Amino acid sequence: MDDTVVAIYDVSERAWLQAADVIVGQHRTRWAARRWIDSVRQCYPGCVVAVTRQRRDRWCVVGLPARVFLVRGGYMDAAMSIQIGRAAYQVWAAQGVRS
Repeated sequence: MDDTVVAIYDVSERAWLQAADVIVGQHRTRWAARRWIDSVRQCYPGCVVAVTRQRRDRWCVVGLPARVFLVRGGYMDAAMSIQIGRAAYQVWAAQGVRS
């Protein structure tokens, strides 16, 4: 069973964002995406994975506690971004790493 808590930034209520393991957003540029990931880490310290996709669905940026990486290719819609965030969280959790 997948018990990963996922919140959508600017859609989910603040309490849900506070409880989220993964927060998903949307940005126009990679620079804005990276800044947003940094702000999510400050505002929601319980969040392990912050994922944001380009509005034109070409890429997403995934932020883990010790690493940020770019995922490119294909159609990167909101549902795909959520799945990437969940997968990143599950891999992180399986490693037993805590920040």
